[in-house]
Amino acid sequence: MTLAFNEEKHEYLVDGRPAPSVTELVAPLGEDYDDLDEYMELAVDYAAERGTALHAYIAHRLTGGAPEDFELPTAYEGYAESVELFLAEHRIEPILIETALCCSQYAGTPDLVCDFDGTLTILDYKFVSQVAKSKVGAQLGGYLSLCEENGLEPQKLAAVQFLPEGEGYRLYPADKASAVAAFTACLAVYGWKKTQHKRGRIFK
Repeated sequence: MTLAFNEEKHEYLVDGRPAPSVTELVAPLGEDYDDLDEYMELAVDYAAERGTALHAYIAHRLTGGAPEDFELPTAYEGYAESVELFLAEHRIEPILIETALCCSQYAGTPDLVCDFDGTLTILDYKFVSQVAKSKVGAQLGGYLSLCEENGLEPQKLAAVQFLPEGEGYRLYPADKASAVAAFTACLAVYGWKKTQHKRGRIFK
């Protein structure tokens, strides 16, 4: 299989055909956050911009870049302090850093697949005030399935919630079996949504 990313349409192409992303498949489970509070920006676009900038910062650091060599908006410096604490407290040996993967049905880009304190782990970064745990769990289950389809066998899954103002981070381990079951359910829902029905009939 060949995988490409169409930036203009923001879609994955597997063997030249559009394929749903893991993020798209788990969308029925809700937003990336549970509700707004003082730390959540009023504009979702701003939250997306923040996530993009901080993902790039973490990739820079994981590939040997120094903090001072990355231009990060002042508003995000507190999150960067939390990232630095996380990197200092764990041994992380990257294997895949935001690398797109695919199978015949879908595609996706895990934030990080790494040796994490001695165990092959998939990590998903969150920069929101509250983690939508069911959705994140399903997302991790999708990334696990993609890794396994591509010859990797992660033993652990986790979300990392980075807090503002240098307040640190929270690590949320995910149960593998439950994560895969949640993702499989999302994949089934997507399949029903895309089912073609005969004229005048439902399902048959």
